[in-house]
Amino acid sequence: MSSTKYKLRLAGAFAALATLALAVSCRGFFVTPTITSITVGPTGETIPPGGTLQMIASGVPSDGSPNKVVTDQSFWTSSNPAAATVGQNTGLVTAALTVANPPQTTTITAAYQALTPATASVSVCPAVTSLTITANPLTFPHMTSVSITFTAAATFSGSGSQTVTNEVTWNITDTNVLSSITSGIGTTSTLSTAGESTQVTATLCNVTSTNAVTITAQ
Repeated sequence: MSSTKYKLRLAGAFAALATLALAVSCRGFFVTPTITSITVGPTGETIPPGGTLQMIASGVPSDGSPNKVVTDQSFWTSSNPAAATVGQNTGLVTAALTVANPPQTTTITAAYQALTPATASVSVCPAVTSLTITANPLTFPHMTSVSITFTAAATFSGSGSQTVTNEVTWNITDTNVLSSITSGIGTTSTLSTAGESTQVTATLCNVTSTNAVTITAQ
């Protein structure tokens, strides 16, 4: 082999080694991002008895890249198995076939590695065929704080009427008349003026009451 060819091959070998060394030294610029936190969804959903809902766990990467689905790598639990269970390794929520005092709510938790677990809420409720409300009294002296008693009754598919006062969400059109309703007890506002009124409805399992009650300041 001529001296020139030998020198060219030697130079090529050194160049290859230099390239390899450079690649190794630069590996720090391409470190695989870590998952810094997780989110879980959907949340606030209502499903019927026996129904299912697929939960999704998303990991947030440290480098700002798009979230990574880690559903199958998470450990899932349900806080209220009487309402719904969840597959420990799948995130599939399955509602109980029957629920007492609907709606029943459970918190679904996903744990991933050593990160803070993420949660979502799920409610289980049969189809509501009717929802009605009543209130007493319907009038009060304006600019006074008075307690008003509200009740709500619902009929569910396949069952009779039940009192659901503590389960419904109360909707108030004018909080200057009625400031709030808690556990069926409404409190009138001292900001009300004579003749001012508000309408109140209730919502349960995505169904709004078929009637509204009107509370009037006198």
